[in-house]
Amino acid sequence: MGIGAMLREFMLRALRRRDAWLTAGRGAGPRSWLAAIERVLLPGGILALSWRLRPDDPLGLHAAFPWVWLGPWLVAVRYGAAAGIVGAGLYAAFWSQATRLFGLPMVAAFPSEFFLGGVLVTLVLGEFGSVMLRREALQRALAVDLGARLERTKRRLFIVKESLAALEQELIDRPITLRDALLDLRRIFAFSIGKTPSPGAHAQRPLPDPDAFLLLLSQSCRLLEAGVFVREPRRGRGRAAGAAGAAQWRLGHALGQDLPGFDAGHPLIQRALQTREAVHVAQERASDAGQSVWVFAAPLRLDGKGEPDAVLAVHSMPFMSFEEQNLQRLQVLCASYLDFSLLESGVAEFRAAWELAPIGLQQEWAQLSRLHAQSRLRSYCAVWTGADWLGPEELSEFSANQPLNSSTWTFGGETAGVVLVVLLPLYSAAALAQYRRDMLELSRQIAMRDNWPQLDALSLEVVPVQGVEGLGQLRGMVDSVLASESPQQPGDAR
Repeated sequence: MGIGAMLREFMLRALRRRDAWLTAGRGAGPRSWLAAIERVLLPGGILALSWRLRPDDPLGLHAAFPWVWLGPWLVAVRYGAAAGIVGAGLYAAFWSQATRLFGLPMVAAFPSEFFLGGVLVTLVLGEFGSVMLRREALQRALAVDLGARLERTKRRLFIVKESLAALEQELIDRPITLRDALLDLRRIFAFSIGKTPSPGAHAQRPLPDPDAFLLLLSQSCRLLEAGVFVREPRRGRGRAAGAAGAAQWRLGHALGQDLPGFDAGHPLIQRALQTREAVHVAQERASDAGQSVWVFAAPLRLDGKGEPDAVLAVHSMPFMSFEEQNLQRLQVLCASYLDFSLLESGVAEFRAAWELAPIGLQQEWAQLSRLHAQSRLRSYCAVWTGADWLGPEELSEFSANQPLNSSTWTFGGETAGVVLVVLLPLYSAAALAQYRRDMLELSRQIAMRDNWPQLDALSLEVVPVQGVEGLGQLRGMVDSVLASESPQQPGDAR
């Protein structure tokens, strides 16, 4: 330790001792007796010292400076004017009794000037002492309050620090949200359209990018080892095929290595194949799997007879991943994948007829066309043209007032006409007529409310949803409107 540091330490200790001496005995409590003793002891001690040095004149009445008054003055500075007056009274009592008790030769006349000057200085110093005491009490109260606030702030900062650390750890360990996972799954579906079938999938019905799906599950649901098993199509007919034994399953896509062999008779796998739903070991009816090598199974694709021919089987995942929220997320993602694979069945020819159509329109058109071919259930597609006369808010309002079971798509933009396509599933002729009347009346109300120059700006064409030909007709109508020039907007006409 250097000399400068030693000096600073010595000064700090001296200041602390000085403050301790100045503040000792001022408040109520165990040390309050020290104040009462010091108020008498300090003037009396100085008087005794003066008596020893000058026995003939202990009060210093004939001295050049009244040093004996240092006792009351110090008491007045430290405790206030009232405490200093106690010392002055002690001196007056000593003067009056000095001759009788101690035999000291005192002057016959009372030294009024001596005591008057000493008392006045005591009062003045006592006022300064009182001001200092009040300020010191205020500073002490402020210090106590600030210290309490500082402690509360330190505790709160500690709590915030611990919370942030826990939140950071939770965000590191926590998978992505379900909404983000579904958006990523939609991107996988969109990118899988038009890809060549993978070696592990059927050529006529390829799985939508199973490798990307497994990677998404590993990120969002924290899977460690899993595989997509595909059922091989049976060869042979009749009893020959049945005699060949159970269906053969092979690993098409894997996450991790050293996956166990697929056993369709495993309780968990068997339940997933029978119910066509996701099953995990935490479920009550799946607990009979015992020490299972599989912890989760879900069908990913169904064949023409409704039997699963592609299954996701999970071999291992962290223990903390078996929470209910994570398992529900895994079930939702697998169910969405299964729904998309079902909707994609038979869409190839419709997609070839209109490749640039939205995927949802292609899938719903194929499904409704299949219903019409099988059960003669009619569906229609309403094509609204002239929607460019409406503003964005009015067009959004018109689209929002379409029937609840309908699906809408908007084609066009700023440089071409706007076409609103509304798919009306399972509509009769009467329901279609009522829909025409309601929507035309709604368009007139919007035009009258917003003072558009043409009340009948929208025109309606209806296309039956029947096979590839109907989708080709819809494509021709949309292309013809988009290829034409955009009419003048009502805002420009005004």
